[in-house]
Amino acid sequence: MRALDWIIVLAYLAGLIVVGIFAKGKVQTMDDFILGGKRFGKLALIGTIVATMVGSGMTMGAVGTAYNSGATSTVPWMYFGFATGLIVMGLIAPKVRETNTRSLAEMINLKYGKVARVSIAIIVTFYAIAMVAINIAGLRTVIINCFGLPENSIVIVTIVAAAIAIAYTSLGGMYAVVWTDVIQFLIMFLGVFIFAPFFALSQVDGGVAAIESTFQAEGLSFTNPFAVSVTSGMIAMMLSYFFCSPGDPTMPQRALAARDSKSAKFSFIVSGGIGYWMGIALIIIGGATRVLLPGIESGNSVLPQFILNYFPIGLRGLVIAGIIAAVMSSFDSFLILGTTHVMYDIGRVINPGLKDKTIQKALPIMTIVFGIIGIIIALGITSLFDFLYMVFSVLAPATFPSMFAALFFRKQTSSFGVSASIILGFLVTAIIYLTKGYDVWLGDPLFLGMIISLAALILGSLLVKDKKTPEQFEAEARAGADK
Repeated sequence: MRALDWIIVLAYLAGLIVVGIFAKGKVQTMDDFILGGKRFGKLALIGTIVATMVGSGMTMGAVGTAYNSGATSTVPWMYFGFATGLIVMGLIAPKVRETNTRSLAEMINLKYGKVARVSIAIIVTFYAIAMVAINIAGLRTVIINCFGLPENSIVIVTIVAAAIAIAYTSLGGMYAVVWTDVIQFLIMFLGVFIFAPFFALSQVDGGVAAIESTFQAEGLSFTNPFAVSVTSGMIAMMLSYFFCSPGDPTMPQRALAARDSKSAKFSFIVSGGIGYWMGIALIIIGGATRVLLPGIESGNSVLPQFILNYFPIGLRGLVIAGIIAAVMSSFDSFLILGTTHVMYDIGRVINPGLKDKTIQKALPIMTIVFGIIGIIIALGITSLFDFLYMVFSVLAPATFPSMFAALFFRKQTSSFGVSASIILGFLVTAIIYLTKGYDVWLGDPLFLGMIISLAALILGSLLVKDKKTPEQFEAEARAGADK
């Protein structure tokens, strides 16, 4: 990298800290830290929705996968599921906002009580830590590949890179996260998803036809995702990302942080449309790089190597900043998510007398703790894409059925049924992953986990009825929230 590239990247990173310092003045209450005061309009929401969902695994990991298999990889399925899930989230966003809660766990508490709340809060905390670690590992990979730093500096690089996101998130909470997400979305979208794919195609002699020939020589395709047999693994990939778009706990939080229901609905639907293009863009980059730079062994290095070898000075710095943006914009959101569920959801159940002011003061400290834990875990992650897929698939059976039950089937379901669905959906899927991997029925533990989760929800609700009415559950939850 040349001096101008360094200046662009460093200016971008410094700008994030400035936003965090500015946002600190906006945080006066716990709601300001967790939801940014519920004042975000369409631009802010689109920026934070897309930036949150598209982290390191869905950029560098996806480009590496497309590099190896083109359109016949799992990338089209992943992005189709992700984008469609965001559109569904847009359709249900008004229902989410009607709950007037602060988190997915509190939404479940409103409908089913404390046991269900703690169950899902613990799982969401695990998910948040895992996603923080994935994105720290992705940030480390970007810096090492793009800045030419030696491998023995890996610990220092990881700590320094993560510290920036931890700093502005702990300073400004959700307000800082959303507005840094907007900045990061613009840089990421223009650099990685608009300029990079068209520039990549322009560098390949023969364009699309030449790339297609390269993949066809190996029995694959650059343009046709159906050129090879569709496997249960591909379908599972699509379903896991579909389920985890509305089921991802950061997404209800975005809907709750919106200025109004119309803004939330519009923003999720537009974000879904943007998601379809993103998948195509990454396939183009991966396919073009396969022709330009054959023989790259690490999938995580494909995108950085393409940028370093082909982008002109200045633009190179901008696009590298875009990759960093894709990682950091996801990282900061999961810091907030985990912090919220530990301090607010689990903390308030353990100590019902916990005041909002006390939680507000503890949230920045817990954000730093989460970041440190994420750094430690990140040092052991080797494959961003595989780890991301596993975490997403384990989450879906726990969150998707319970959230939809809370929003649409409260009278037909019980607290016992939902709690059993959350716990068994998570545990069964995780145990199958750890013991069998993908050597199961239909090729992915997600299917069995979702079936078990739904069966537990239905049978548990039929066998064990609530002693309290839904109105009593809600009254107790509202009383506990008003501290």
